[in-house]
Formats: sequence, C-alpha cells, structure tokens
Amino acid sequence: MTIPSLMKKVVMLIFFGVAVLKAGFTFSQGDTQLWLTYNNQTRISEKWGYTFDVNYRTYGFFPFFSTLAAGRVGGSYLVNERMRVTGGYAWFGTYVSDFDIKWLPEHRLWQQAQWMIPKSKFQLVHRFRLEQRYRQELLKYPSSKYSYAYATRARYMIQFQGLLLPPKTPDGFQLSWQAANEIMFQSGDVISNQLFNQNRTLAGLVISPNRKFDLAILYQLIMQYQPVLARGEDIQSIRLTAFHVLDYRRKRL
Repeated sequence: MTIPSLMKKVVMLIFFGVAVLKAGFTFSQGDTQLWLTYNNQTRISEKWGYTFDVNYRTYGFFPFFSTLAAGRVGGSYLVNERMRVTGGYAWFGTYVSDFDIKWLPEHRLWQQAQWMIPKSKFQLVHRFRLEQRYRQELLKYPSSKYSYAYATRARYMIQFQGLLLPPKTPDGFQLSWQAANEIMFQSGDVISNQLFNQNRTLAGLVISPNRKFDLAILYQLIMQYQPVLARGEDIQSIRLTAFHVLDYRRKRL
C-alpha cells in the first residue's frame, strides 16, 4: 500500500469516526481557546533520554482568561531509532475563579509507546499513552470542600507530517504541514460511566529554522464529553507548540 493511499484511508477513517461521535452525542458549542506549549526531548545516550513539557491554556483571545497550567516530565528508553517508550509524572492545574483557591490540581502518572515511520518527504507517528489520573474535585454538598477522584485514561494518536518547502542544506530552514487525530477513553470516573472522553483533530503548519527546533501553528477541534453536564462539548482552539530537540551523546571520532 502506498503512502498517499494510506493517507486517504486514514483521513476517511478520521472523518467517519468524528461523524459517528457527532451522531452518538449531543454536542454544544464550548469556549474558543488558545493552547501554548513548550516541549523538550533530549537524548543523553544511545538508549536513554528524557522529555518534559510545560503548558498554558486560555479561553478567548483578546482579552484571554486562564483555564489551565500544566507540567509533564518523563524518562525515555529507545528500543531503536523508530520506537521509544516513556514514563513519568505530570501536574495539571485547572483555574477556578469563583472559589478561594486559584488552581484545582490533578496528579498523573503516565506511560507511552511511540512509533515513528520516517520517509524522505513524509513522517507517520503512532502514539499510545496510558494515564492514571488523581483529580481534586469540588463537591456540591461535601463534608469537606474537596475530594480526590481516580480514573484511568487510554489515548491513541496518529500524526502525519510532510514537507512543503524542503531545506536547501541538511540543517536549513524547512516548512511542513501537519495533521493528527487523537482519541481518548476513560474508566473509573466516579461521576460518569461513559467510556468516551475526548477526540482531538489538528491541522496546520510547522516552521523549522533547523533540525533542533520546530514551531507548530495548528487549528484544533476538541470533541469532549462533559460528565457533569451529561453531554458533549465542541471546543475550537489555536495550538502553538514549540518543540525543542537536544542531543548530548558523545560524538564518535
């Protein structure tokens, strides 16, 4: 099967999945959001590395209002140059403006496997991630004001990236397109027994001054199930991600 025909099949599958979700849930229009992310991926040896990212999200643009801040860190083991497994810890804080606290925290343990298929002008990435989520929640009629809830979430992402403007030198400027879809299922939520959690569809441009730094400018459509409201919500957002790659391996003479 050729890459173009594979792409067509995957795009059709994504559109079919989104259509099924639309038919299965009642979705209301949610906030327009801005997502800002810095993602670092560092190699320290032939087999080991680490990764971390920091995130800030808002709703609205001018003016914008804080909704979430987050940090994630993990250690990576490279099975080979195409596949790596990673595990770590993440902290997420949801902004709560109507109470005497500013951030409602969530603690996560996470594990993932990522498989990349590189081509000369095209790249395909599969990512599987498991998350153990410990979320502090506000209760309506609690004996104490806060309570922690536990849930397990499984995520699968498929991402395509291809060259629009190839580099003139090995480390030169290049411009790429990127498209991705990620679906998430959750179990163990005390509020809802609904397995579907989120679907994210992304598309946009990636600006690469060199092979160490990328800036992705993406449009993102999130279809998210809200258990408190017992219905789905559409969230449209602009996602700006700075991706930084470092390599501290000793160079061979």
